[in-house]
Amino acid sequence: MKQENSKFSGYMLIAVFVVPLLIAIVMYSLRGHLPTVGSVSHGELIHPAEPIEVLQIHSQNNQTISLADVTGKWTYLIYAPYGCSLDCEASLFKLRQTKAATGRERNRIQSVLLLGEQPLASDVAMRNQKTKVGRLNRLELESQAGVNKELTPGTIYLLDPHGNMMMKYDNMATSKGMLKDIKKLLKISNIG
Repeated sequence: MKQENSKFSGYMLIAVFVVPLLIAIVMYSLRGHLPTVGSVSHGELIHPAEPIEVLQIHSQNNQTISLADVTGKWTYLIYAPYGCSLDCEASLFKLRQTKAATGRERNRIQSVLLLGEQPLASDVAMRNQKTKVGRLNRLELESQAGVNKELTPGTIYLLDPHGNMMMKYDNMATSKGMLKDIKKLLKISNIG
């Protein structure tokens, strides 16, 4: 009886090491046929990331904000060509909350509001003093296929510290979801 128990124990010990290896091999072989897990990001990932080649923003005091001014940090970009409406103000509020919630990492994040010809209301400007505000008629992105793309009004875009547009959020995005995304990016990234 003892010999049978020791044999059984030996088989169990071998199974503990071999079975997980066999499962891994089978899953790897069938990876194209297995269902995919949904995205863990709360925004829509722009793949491949779109570089902004030319960016010249005229700030409220007629200074030019160049691409170099928005690189080096993770940048949230809001494009509101028809003025800062309630949706725009809600987006600015979400960005303020997201930036404040990152704690000591908040210096690695900035936000830029791009308006059309309309000036920013003074009460909105007072609430968003740390947001860079500029005027821009049209911003085109040069995609890798050579096709110019335009920004969508009302969408929040996230630029990496190299000036590549990598994620976008619609007006239904929450500050909690944006916070989770930026915390992941700040944690895995040494840039910005």
